[in-house]
Amino acid sequence: MKSYMLKTSQSDLKDIVKEIRTLGSKIDKLEKIVETRLVGEVAPDKYERKTVADFEKKKKAGKLEFTPLS
Repeated sequence: MKSYMLKTSQSDLKDIVKEIRTLGSKIDKLEKIVETRLVGEVAPDKYERKTVADFEKKKKAGKLEFTPLS
């Protein structure tokens, strides 16, 4: 089996590391939001309670519809 190595410049590697760190930071922020909302640090508001209830009803009835985000 042949191994193919791509040559990547030092500058490109630095850019890749920077992007990975940026993504890690964004993931950390999203995790904090999820933990705050779903673990119960912040009580859900009226809209969130209604949305969850509607979701549960549709799920139970087998009538969930998923909409592509893009």
